[in-house]
Formats: sequence, C-alpha cells, structure tokens
Amino acid sequence: MNQLSNSAAIFLMGCVLACLAFDLRHNLNHILLGRSMVLFAVMYWYLLEAVRLPRDLSEYTQAEYDFGLFCVGISVFVFLVAYHRSRLTLFSALTRRLPILDDPRVLWRLLLGAMAIGFMSLVIYVNFDLSSFFQGLFGLSRRWTGNITRGRYGSWRSIFYEMQMFLQAAVPFAICLVFMRRVPWGQKVVAATFVVWMLLHAFASGARGLLGPIILCLAAAIFWRASPRLRRMLIVAGIPLALVGGYYVSAMIVVGRNEGKFELSNASKAEVVGFEMFRELLFLIRAEENGLSPQYGLTYFTQLVNPIPRVFWPGKPVADAGLILARAYGTVDRSGEPTMTRSPGLLGEAYMNFGLLGLFIIPAMVGIVVRAWDRMWAIAKRSIGGLLVFALGLTIIFLSARSINFSAFYGLLALFVLLMVFEKMGWTGTRSRVVDKSPVRRRRSVRPKVLHAVTPRKPQQSGS
Repeated sequence: MNQLSNSAAIFLMGCVLACLAFDLRHNLNHILLGRSMVLFAVMYWYLLEAVRLPRDLSEYTQAEYDFGLFCVGISVFVFLVAYHRSRLTLFSALTRRLPILDDPRVLWRLLLGAMAIGFMSLVIYVNFDLSSFFQGLFGLSRRWTGNITRGRYGSWRSIFYEMQMFLQAAVPFAICLVFMRRVPWGQKVVAATFVVWMLLHAFASGARGLLGPIILCLAAAIFWRASPRLRRMLIVAGIPLALVGGYYVSAMIVVGRNEGKFELSNASKAEVVGFEMFRELLFLIRAEENGLSPQYGLTYFTQLVNPIPRVFWPGKPVADAGLILARAYGTVDRSGEPTMTRSPGLLGEAYMNFGLLGLFIIPAMVGIVVRAWDRMWAIAKRSIGGLLVFALGLTIIFLSARSINFSAFYGLLALFVLLMVFEKMGWTGTRSRVVDKSPVRRRRSVRPKVLHAVTPRKPQQSGS
C-alpha cells in the first residue's frame, strides 16, 4: 500500500486549473491556445500520476515526492511568467504565408507535391516493394516495414526514409480540401483517401505521436464548420471527453501493439500507459544525487544535429536522452547496449541536462516559443487552412510537454518549406488579402448615422 500523501499534488492540480479558468474569463476560445495546451499537458503527463499514486511511486520518500511536485510547480510558474512577458514573434514568416491556403487550387498543388516527395522517398526506402504500403493496414500490427516514425540517420537510405515528413505536412492540405467548398469531387476523394490511409497506418503502427496530429486536424476542421453554439459544446464537453478517451485509447494501443490486437479490455491490462513522466522526474532527481553526471545540453544538441547524415559526420554524438535514461535504469544487454528507450519527459530531460537550473531555462524557452505561436491565432482563425496549421502546432506543443523531440517538428518544417518554395516559384497565384471566410454567420454591426450640421445660408441682398 502506498503511504505517500497526495495533498500537495491535489493542491497543485487546483492551481493549474485556476490558471486555465483565469484565462477563460475573457473568451472561451482561449482554451484553444498553446498556453492552455501546456497546462493541460502538465496535468496529463505529471500531475495525474502524482494524484493517482500508483504502486511504482511507493519506492520514493515523501520528501522526494514533494520535491518533485515543487519542481513541477516552479516550472509552471516560470513558463507562465516567460509566456506573458515575451514579445518575440518567431513565426511571422509562416503567418505571412497562411493566406496561400485559402485557394483550393493551391492546396491541391501543395498536396500533390507533398505526396510525390513523401511516397517516392518511401518507395525507394522499401526497395520498390509497393505491398509494404498495405501490410497491416487494418488493426494493430507488431511491425510494418514502411512505418511512418522516427528514423536513424546513418545512411543515404535513411535519409530517404525521413523524407516522409512531407506526408505529415500533406495532412492539413488534404483535410482542407475535404472540408472546403467549391472543390471538385475527384480532388475530395483523393484527399480523403490519403487522410484515411495516413490514419490507418499511424494506428496500425501504434505510433501515438503520429496519430495525434491527424485527429486534432480533423477536430479543428469540424470545429471550423460548426455553429457558434456547437463550438461552445465542443469546447466544454469535447475537450474533457477527448482527454479521458485519449488516455484509455493510449492504454489499449500500448498493450495492443505488443499483442497485435486492439481490444477494449486491454485498457485495464496496461501498467504503464506512457503518461507517467512524474516517476521519471523523481528517478532522475535521485540518479543525479547518486552520481549521474549532468549532460549540459548535449541531448538537445544531439537532436539538433540529427538530420546531418552520419556519412558526412561519422563522429556525430549519440547522447540520446532515452538511451541515457535506459542505461541509468539498467535495461541493457550483455554488451551494455540499451534494449529499449525510456522517455525522461520535458522536465526530466531539463533536470538531466542542467539540474535544478534546467527547470528555469527550458520552461522559459518553452514559454517564449508558445507565446510566439499563439500570436498566429489572430490570423489563423480566419481561414480553415490557417486553423489546421495552428492545430498542427498545438499537437506538437502538447506532445512536447511529454518529451521534446525535434523530429516532431519535421512535418511542420516540411509544410513551411513547401509554402516558401511554391511562393518563390510563383505557383500560388496572386497574393490574396486575408479575409474572414468563416461559414458561421455573425451579427452585422450597425453604424450609427452621423447627422452633419447644416449651416444656414445668408439671404442674398439684391443689388440697387
């Protein structure tokens, strides 16, 4: 039986909920901003486990448990201060190009271009074995040779594998075409087929990080077409249901991808769902006290230079945070190589690199970046294309709170590259002014008529 007291975790959970409610007092739509995604993620990845007190936390003392909650609380505080004090605009280049997505013809060209790059790269990777694209299409499979997930940059063939990021970039384009009006039915069918294929393969591979962006982009498109009343219902009821449902679906996927089947009963079998980042933070705090040396930013640098092929840089560092944590746990084979990777979590990796100082540095940087992304909301909410790109960023923000992985940004980077290339090549047509094209009718504001004073004319004097 767990003897820890979770009163501090409950109090911290209430504080985070109060921060959410404080921001919603002006506008309910603020819950769709990146600030809210980070607060949801903190409750999801850290505080939920701290409140539930699973059996694995019983090995830690009350002092270690409370210090872990202090680390979470100070990180949230630093994030909020940096978020509200930041004035940087980091995504102005992307925001300026969002009006390109208002034209269905441009969207169709972008979709074809992204699909051509992504599929041709995968065809080369699987040695032109086209049957790989249909293996395990229905249901969970233990392995798929063309799995859309992170690769390891070691050879030229691996580079082709990573070019599939353009398929991830094509998802918002395809969903836009499906939900937009005045789009030929043939284009709608092609776009819908591609979305279904991406959805099935992401689900079959068990890669939850790839499933999330597709689902959230579909939810954003439905939100766009909804009436104001339905939008409020989707926010008030849909978000809590999505968070609860996502937890159980994730549990079913974790068990199902090991057994090769997806069943409702698997949710109760999962001992670890993948949301247990609080225990990883406690483990790293104890590990550094017992002699684990700080990485001083090396794990972040490793991810930053990961796209550089190893044929150009044979000595490229391999200090991956998941491998370091696996070695610290002792999950290695006889040769000392890790048999699995473990995610340290956003806060755990920050502590792994810089100790307690990392809980000030990394949350502050996250606050600045999220604030810059939220500045896009004023433009993104005016068109379905902009809203879906914004939703794609929200998914990355939510997933990065579990663990920062730069490969999660590759799809968004590929999308930006496509927009920039199409604009430079003149394939986007004339630049259109950003117009509010929401299908929801709004009340027309009536301007009061201004009555101008009339100066009386002077009577003309007749000449003598």
